This record gives sequence, C-alpha cells and structure tokens, in this order.
Amino acid sequence: MHIPSKHVYEILVQKGVEYLFHANSVATASMFLKYRSLMSRGNTERNGLKQTPQTSDDVDKRYSVWYDIFLDAVDIHRRASKINAYGPVTFVIDVKILDRNNTGRIWVTKLNPTKWANKSEKHRWFQNKQDLEENFFVGRFDQMLVLRHCGGELPLKNYISKIIVDDPQIQDNTGVDFYSMAVGALKISMSESELKIPIERRICIPRCNCLNMYKLDINRTSLMFEPYL
Repeated sequence: MHIPSKHVYEILVQKGVEYLFHANSVATASMFLKYRSLMSRGNTERNGLKQTPQTSDDVDKRYSVWYDIFLDAVDIHRRASKINAYGPVTFVIDVKILDRNNTGRIWVTKLNPTKWANKSEKHRWFQNKQDLEENFFVGRFDQMLVLRHCGGELPLKNYISKIIVDDPQIQDNTGVDFYSMAVGALKISMSESELKIPIERRICIPRCNCLNMYKLDINRTSLMFEPYL
C-alpha cells in the first residue's frame, strides 16, 4: 500500500535515518550518473539503455515492480559484512530527497520480492503510517522503499552525498585493478553530466567477507565491475 512521502520521511527521521542507499553495478551506476538520475530497470530497458543483468529481474517483472525504484535505509554491505548482491557501487543519498523531491507516494516492502511467493499483500507491503511506525526497523534488509509514482526516474542532483565503491583487490588480464577501473568509469560519466560527487573507497571491518566472496565468483565479480556493456 502506498504511504505519503511526507509520512515516510518523518518516520525515517524519527528512527534515525539520515541517508538512503542504492547499490548497483559499475556500468549501471555510470549510466545513472550520465543521466543524472536513478532509473527503474523497466525504464532503462524501455529507453534502450544498457544495464547489468540482476538475478532478481524475473521476479521484478512477475510482481510488477520492474518499473519501480528501490532504496534501502541501511548500507547493506557495511551492516552484513559481505558484498551487496546488487553491485559494488553504492549511492549514498540524503533522506531529504523524500521530502523535497517529486517522489510521490511511497510503498515500503516487508519482504524482498524474491520472498513474495504465496504471501498476501499485507505480508508484502506496509499498509499505512501506523504499520510503518510500529514495524519498520532500520537494518532489516527486506524492508525497502519503493518509488512507484515517480515515472521510474529519480533526479539525484543535490541529494547524493557520496559514492562508495568496493575494492575487490582483483586485476583484469591487462593488470588494471577493478577498483581503479570502476572509479574511472564513474568519473567519465560525471564529467559528461557535469556532476561533482565524492567517490570513496569502501573501508571494511576485519570480519567482512567481501574479498573472499569477490574472489570465489570471479565471473560475477567481473560482470559487476565491467564498466561498459
């Protein structure tokens, strides 16, 4: 069920949320920067733009969230101490974007759509302001903000605080490390769109398992860090 963005904003602030997060691949994140907006996967496809495939694509289409934009209230990589499955580039976005931008009404998931099979609407979505106030917990990965009334596009200028990029400590077959390759691609896109956003190398705690995970599936890692599709 949709909840007015003003109510969502107020509740998140009350719960201590200062930033929202969106993780994606290097290529898809670079495309967002080039066009100065987050875009839904459906909009990206409809406009003939290239994006890295995600394992959740079929689920998003099945449950009609293909044209929606997803935001997290927590940095999943940092909290889980492992890679974010959606990509190594994390946009850190000021929560004020919900109060000042044209986000329209917002839906908030109780479960990730990948877990929606045989679940009712009330188990998939927060139903109203009271439900959100009582049952939204910062740090639960399944609870995501879904922008369904913004035309599949969310302008980002003035609201991105920084971009965090993972460093898998892996080089390609020419000796170029993936982190440098990613930063270079993001900077090129920002130069084309005249955006100036700080890029920060992710600093992980010692128990973070991301390096092992990146090395374990090198094909997936290469896909996520590939700068051009």
